[in-house]
Amino acid sequence: MSERNDGGSAFPVPGLSDLPNGQFLHPMVGMSLRQYAAIKLRVPDSGIDWLDDMIRQSLRDEAAAKAMPVVWREIPEDTNRETALRALGLCTYEMADAMLAAREGS
Repeated sequence: MSERNDGGSAFPVPGLSDLPNGQFLHPMVGMSLRQYAAIKLRVPDSGIDWLDDMIRQSLRDEAAAKAMPVVWREIPEDTNRETALRALGLCTYEMADAMLAAREGS
């Protein structure tokens, strides 16, 4: 099985990659280009499960936050504040989960 091409080091250290074929003199230190791109582009495809989970959670939180103003407008004014806030949180995270599921094609 071939290894996944991760693009090498995202921040190579001068002098550590001086071999003629571009290989490093020691194992890679720090993050790979794939991991850096996954973080910056917010695409959960770094190859590291915990990092991909963090990226997904960040996307979920942002989507829920962006849905809040829309959902808030739909809550009747005479609704109890605590009930309204609980409904707001549940509804916006359900919307975020649906958006992420659609994004991943499931």
